[in-house]
Amino acid sequence: MKRLILLLAAAILLITTGCSAIPPQNNAAAGSYTQISQEKAAEMMAKDDGHVIVDVRRQDEYEEGHIPGAILIPNESIENDRPEELPDLDQIILIYCRSGRRSKEASQKLADMGYKNIYEFGGITDWTGDIVTGTEPGIASKTASLSFSSFDGGGPVFSLRFTGLEDVISYTCIKNYGTKPDEPIDGAPFDVMFSFTGLKPGETTFIIEERSPITANCDIKYSAIVDEDLNVTIKHLSTEDLDAVNPIPTLVIMTENGIFYADLEDNPSAEAFTEKLSEGAITVAAHDYGNFEKVGYLPWSLPQSDEEITTGPGDIILYQGNQITVYYDTNTWNFTKLAHIDDVTREELLDALGSGDTEITFYIEWSE
Repeated sequence: MKRLILLLAAAILLITTGCSAIPPQNNAAAGSYTQISQEKAAEMMAKDDGHVIVDVRRQDEYEEGHIPGAILIPNESIENDRPEELPDLDQIILIYCRSGRRSKEASQKLADMGYKNIYEFGGITDWTGDIVTGTEPGIASKTASLSFSSFDGGGPVFSLRFTGLEDVISYTCIKNYGTKPDEPIDGAPFDVMFSFTGLKPGETTFIIEERSPITANCDIKYSAIVDEDLNVTIKHLSTEDLDAVNPIPTLVIMTENGIFYADLEDNPSAEAFTEKLSEGAITVAAHDYGNFEKVGYLPWSLPQSDEEITTGPGDIILYQGNQITVYYDTNTWNFTKLAHIDDVTREELLDALGSGDTEITFYIEWSE
């Protein structure tokens, strides 16, 4: 009898522990949702896993422009009952709104209803993928739109510049301060809305220029495709940050008696030279040759870009791929020019280089 009781207890323990060992399909805890980046959302949209994209804005916002394939379930309509459009509690649901506020509210409400795979990814104002308009999900329509956020008192100004054909689409631009009940009525924030209408079948490109004295400045490039029915589809191509500063390399030539700064040439040899020196400075034992240069061997070889040139004082020359020379006089030969010291005389160079063998150090300084 005792043995039977022990076997029954073991069976019950096995059943209960076996059920609790089933892992959740989502990393989020029960009654919560997972917040992901828009890049991750785009990756998930590309998978054929039965997911659904949900737009929780208003009907008018949805028609102005939405992510292809998204269905509309306004946040205000999500209350106590599960939406008819979402019958499967285990389905992967990707949720967005305009700026990210309503999508977070809707995600939490759905999670509280028992949906297990809720992924919230912010607002369409930051979306860089395709956008379509109209009432049917994923179907392009006669117009398309783009929306950008700004604010009074220094917020970015947006303007459009065509880089392709100008007769494929026409556009209008308005400011929207958001007078709807769920948007602020007063205050500085507003949206800049571009609406596009197809004029003839074809494809063109344009740039939205974002300019502000206190925020980011960038050029956002798009393509617009107009089909035979004059439906318009807008696709983001690239974004160029105009505030990004690319450092400029300067070649420094230093001897015991002086230091000079040279502008590098625009050729593959100078690029390779810069790359090598970026790993650290080198010191070359140099000697006079022909009463017009100091020459020494490099610790490595560089690609040559030889052409017949006449050197002058201040030219930095690559010879035979593995020798570097600092010219203090003229000579004509097939050389590769690496750099040039501006506004320096023969006498100034000779004072720094000396009359005999000398050591010359080369390194790179980066400036903005």
